[in-house]
Amino acid sequence: MVVVPRYSHHRHTGRLRPHHETSYGLLLFVLLLIGGGLLSWSLTAGAASTSGGGQYGVTGVVTGPRPVKSVVITSPSNGQNFQANPITVEGTCQVATLVKVFKNGVLAGSAPCQANGRFSLQLDLLIGQNALTAVSYNANDLPGPDGAPVNVTLSAPAGGLGFSTELIIQSTNYYRGAQPGEKVVWPITLVGGQSPYAVNIDWGDGTSDLITRLAPGPFTLEHTYKKVGGYLGSFPLIIRASDAVGHTAYLQLTTIVNAPTGKAGSATAGSTTNISFVLLWPIWVVLFLMVISFWLGERREKKIMQRQMAALS
Repeated sequence: MVVVPRYSHHRHTGRLRPHHETSYGLLLFVLLLIGGGLLSWSLTAGAASTSGGGQYGVTGVVTGPRPVKSVVITSPSNGQNFQANPITVEGTCQVATLVKVFKNGVLAGSAPCQANGRFSLQLDLLIGQNALTAVSYNANDLPGPDGAPVNVTLSAPAGGLGFSTELIIQSTNYYRGAQPGEKVVWPITLVGGQSPYAVNIDWGDGTSDLITRLAPGPFTLEHTYKKVGGYLGSFPLIIRASDAVGHTAYLQLTTIVNAPTGKAGSATAGSTTNISFVLLWPIWVVLFLMVISFWLGERREKKIMQRQMAALS
């Protein structure tokens, strides 16, 4: 029995052409083009993830526009005199912002503006006159309008001891943010006083640390929060320091600890990379292998047909 090769009719030319003339070159070109684009997308997403542009936790207070309401210090009153530190500063503010309080232009502490539109924190004054100002900030660190200053005075304590300008705690950061289980690092600086120093840190989550510093200057505090903070994820961070001769200093700051969340309105870089590797790449590989297998199959069929044609002739 002689097997006759199958031919199909070509609709446009009226010529008979063999089945094997499928445009595999074009199919491979399209697949390679898609593969190149997919590779570029995967590499871009992976780079964004490793550079910090991937999934992250919301560690600020509120993203959005710049605050529009000025902070008003209602206590203490202008011209008030104090005999000891720390003092309590209170006032009105824009809800869902963080309030920085400055004394003579230097950061003296921070606290969140509560749901009732008020803030409260403690701070230490410098001996002599102190100009207290307060400004609200959103999570992008955009400030609102400046509030009116309140001038107060701290009298020098008897014997020169107590809170004084000789020992100051400073921080360039008014808040730090993290997710539960992540380490928070605070850069702190001790200025003045007489070594050694005892520094007590109240982390605001029911835990505290006591450390010793042998010299003034910068150092870091580290802590890992196990849970989300209170209002707007906030924990008050209270640092107290004392030196060898009894001078003391006080600083209240804010730590924001919120649960992890992705970027609003778009997939995170980490999830984008997962989608490309888990779903899209396998589909591309299957299609590529299918085209190769069909091409090899038709090459084999063509060789068989050629042998049969040679046998007939």
